[in-house]
Amino acid sequence: MRKCPMCESTDSKLIYKQKYSASFSQRISTCLKCGFVFVTNVKQQKFFNKFYKDMSIYEQTRDEAFHIESAKIINDYAKKTDRILDVGCSIGHLLYLLKQNKYKNLSGFDPSPSCCLVAKEKYNLNIGTATIDSFQPKKKYDFIILATVLEHLVNLSDSLQKIRSMHSINGKVFISVPNASQAYEKVEEPFYEFSPEHINFFSTWYINKLMEGYTCLYLRSDPVVIYSVWKKSEVLKSNIERYITESKTKLSIIKKIIQRLPNKIIVWGAGALTKRLLYSTNLKKKIFKFVDKNANLAGTKIEGIEVLSPDQLVKYKNPILVSSFKFKKEIIDQIKEMGLKNSIITF
Repeated sequence: MRKCPMCESTDSKLIYKQKYSASFSQRISTCLKCGFVFVTNVKQQKFFNKFYKDMSIYEQTRDEAFHIESAKIINDYAKKTDRILDVGCSIGHLLYLLKQNKYKNLSGFDPSPSCCLVAKEKYNLNIGTATIDSFQPKKKYDFIILATVLEHLVNLSDSLQKIRSMHSINGKVFISVPNASQAYEKVEEPFYEFSPEHINFFSTWYINKLMEGYTCLYLRSDPVVIYSVWKKSEVLKSNIERYITESKTKLSIIKKIIQRLPNKIIVWGAGALTKRLLYSTNLKKKIFKFVDKNANLAGTKIEGIEVLSPDQLVKYKNPILVSSFKFKKEIIDQIKEMGLKNSIITF
């Protein structure tokens, strides 16, 4: 029995059994923990991969209107220079529409060799024969397309982890899936959505849950399809890394200032900046006294060095280093208001 592909719970309840032959049926079940609906008695992904390779039914152009709508959405979020990969692209009709829209860096793969042949013959597209598991990317992609793919995958989390690994920084992904939550609104062929190939059933809520770790840029549904565009959320990580780089550059400037400082200076400011500098520079060797307006610090010691209150400064002529960026102007103004003649040094 298959675990819930959304939350990995083993507790599920049968809601419908769909028979296809005397020896083949599917158990459509709901997860008792998160409520996701999926087929519990499925083959391994390699069975489906072989099925799509040997028994593909997608050699004829299908869903042209759906692909036209998908291309319009992608056009709003993908740059013309983006490296675009269409996963499970069938005969490449969607890629062909993007090609007509002046996209240049287009590639795709599909499990079916016959689909790849049609893509070449009909659209002059070089499509690779592969599955998500077997595909070996030689580069990172800026935009990845998963058009009606997720409903076919046995191991959703593993497949999406592979997709994430293929993204460039700030990479985007287009996802479309059948809208199982509104299928009841447009029933023509009974149980059409319970195709032997469909083993996961989505609503917009579950797409959001599945794509945790991505930022949603676009989400729209109709009674047939859910369309969405997502951005890889590692932008936070990259921005933090950029912040660290910029901070190191700034710190190197501060270190040069500290190297030129005279001995026995008074450091005004005993906050976090000063404490970081005590352990990342040789500032400690040059400090005579600390000053801070925090009354709770007056009379205490930091690294064995006394902390003075501002009114005690009248006794000393030592240069004052203002160890603050946020309150720098306020501290300089206070020094001047007190009539102190000490030289002032800032970062």
